[in-house]
Amino acid sequence: MLIPILVVVNIPVYIFIGWLAFDSKDNAASTFLETITAVLMMILIPRILRVLFDMDTSGSWGLIPVAGYLAACAGVVYGEYALLVKCFGIA
Repeated sequence: MLIPILVVVNIPVYIFIGWLAFDSKDNAASTFLETITAVLMMILIPRILRVLFDMDTSGSWGLIPVAGYLAACAGVVYGEYALLVKCFGIA
């Protein structure tokens, strides 16, 4: 029960980590959204359809920053959970 609470409570932390990971001098919000859109297109739309409809994903960052972002978000939740269990005995 504690982990879902930590996931919801940490939403501002996830936004901050996303801002740190995907910020650029040009346009921070569109960079983050364009990266997520490109990743979803790569996962959900088959390559043949992307080629036929000229949906170019070569300009996207790839999966490495997104994987790092997800790992950092999971690390925050795990770290807080471990701290609460070890120091306060809350489980």
